[in-house]
Amino acid sequence: MSSYTFKPRLWPTIITLPILVCLLLLGNWQVERLDWKLDLISKIEARATSEPVELPQGMADQDELEYLHVTVTGRYDNAAEVTMYSVGPNGEPGYDLYAPLKLTDGRSIIINRGWVPEQIKDQNVRPETLVDGEVTIIGLLRKPWEKLWYGPENDPAGNMWFYGDVNGMAMHMGINAYFPMFLYADKIDSDNGFPVAGRTEFNIVNNHLDYAMTWYGLSIVLIVIYLIAHIRKKEQ
Repeated sequence: MSSYTFKPRLWPTIITLPILVCLLLLGNWQVERLDWKLDLISKIEARATSEPVELPQGMADQDELEYLHVTVTGRYDNAAEVTMYSVGPNGEPGYDLYAPLKLTDGRSIIINRGWVPEQIKDQNVRPETLVDGEVTIIGLLRKPWEKLWYGPENDPAGNMWFYGDVNGMAMHMGINAYFPMFLYADKIDSDNGFPVAGRTEFNIVNNHLDYAMTWYGLSIVLIVIYLIAHIRKKEQ
């Protein structure tokens, strides 16, 4: 019967050990990130499904307010409405309507009222979508976002917006005292017309478990290769 011996060599061992430690640390870090992401998802789901609260007076960490369910009361400035390119419920091209709501406390907040198809982008052909008088809007707070490196620039003059520059929109709308987040209006069950509201998706990527398994898997592969390289058959 053949017998084997394990004889580690100096330089392969010196190279392998720090690589192994790094792989294990990366795996442990992804496990910690997984716990953090699961906690974040739980908090967001709780915020989004809770009873709506009043809009905060002060500005806290926007991450802590993201998807918070709030209620506001005020009047729309329909003349200041802007449109952002968006894909509709059935993949149809169209636009999300953003309009400032002047609140009863003097501030304004920019409301994403919902989506309309491309052919009724112009206000003049959809007067029925404009809301006059005091209204109460319930929806989810959303953070502004920056332009993707490959995306087009916003074109305020042409009323073509492609990313959520809340400060740029506020300047274009001529509002000064405003809440620096968007409010995405909830869908009203009785409203089946345009704009189509309540389309917020919780696209929270959570690949940390896959990443952790990858790093741990590479650690196992490294150990197996190291062992194979240093196990030798004993000479008889």
